[in-house]
Amino acid sequence: MDVSPSHTKRKQPEENSEGKAEVPTQESVSKKRNLARTCVHEVPVQLPLISAVSKLRIAVPSDLRPTEARQSVLLAVQELEKRFPQGIPKLNPMKDMGIEEPGVVELVNQIEELEQKLFSHPLHKSQDEHQIRSFRRKSELNHEIQQLKSKMRDSQLQKFRIELRNRSRVLKKLGHIDADGVVQLKGRAACFIDTGDELLVTELMFNGTFNDLDHHQVAALASCFIPGDKSGKIDVTAVLVKPLQQLQDSARRIAEIQRECGLEVHVEEYVEAAVRPCLMNVIHLWSEVDLVTCVFSVDGMLNYTLIFI
Repeated sequence: MDVSPSHTKRKQPEENSEGKAEVPTQESVSKKRNLARTCVHEVPVQLPLISAVSKLRIAVPSDLRPTEARQSVLLAVQELEKRFPQGIPKLNPMKDMGIEEPGVVELVNQIEELEQKLFSHPLHKSQDEHQIRSFRRKSELNHEIQQLKSKMRDSQLQKFRIELRNRSRVLKKLGHIDADGVVQLKGRAACFIDTGDELLVTELMFNGTFNDLDHHQVAALASCFIPGDKSGKIDVTAVLVKPLQQLQDSARRIAEIQRECGLEVHVEEYVEAAVRPCLMNVIHLWSEVDLVTCVFSVDGMLNYTLIFI
């Protein structure tokens, strides 16, 4: 409903029921002047523009085309504004409409809580435009930060999915899973390896590297998986050259497969990190030493001493 100024002609004093002229009061004259200067129109309003609904109702004529009908509605609205100077009361779905649905009750409570926080905020009644602009800018920046964090999480999740797909391709090429992703014997064996590189150790087990080695060479080869600092070039004994070469070839093959499947792997760095032959000679010599156990008694207690021969 739109209210705009309008010019009207001055009317003569109204007559009462006895035919005598009635002297208007100052208040009635003021009301009539205000109505005379206003013209009320019907204006359509879209639902998104409605911010709240009042619990008060006024009688609206069925036909608003006559000027008197529209002015009566205007008078009713002005009267409500006088009776409620603090603002027209809003409609409460629970108290005024008797709605007791848990979802509606929860939403109404949340709205009331947020409105209370909003009204109690120091900027709610602030007139400092610079402070308001600064707060608005801060709110916009916080919103941008949340959006960027969301994009980062989505990007990291997408990167993780791509890496997971590439690692699945590696396992398929190495025979740990089949085309449907079902774990095979080779994959189940890798699950039991908790030290060293699982893929590399499993590859040695299934490609027959240990078949032609004695137990001294196996112990020396297994020492390559002991974590330690990187060492330079190690000259191993002749009996360990071939096992070491097979180990390095297997590590190089696994690294090349990983790189082909899209993983960021440097072949030689992977081989150097997975194979550490610095203890091979020592472990090989240690495994060839025979151990003799001597038992002697001191004060009735058994003590064991290992003697290297």
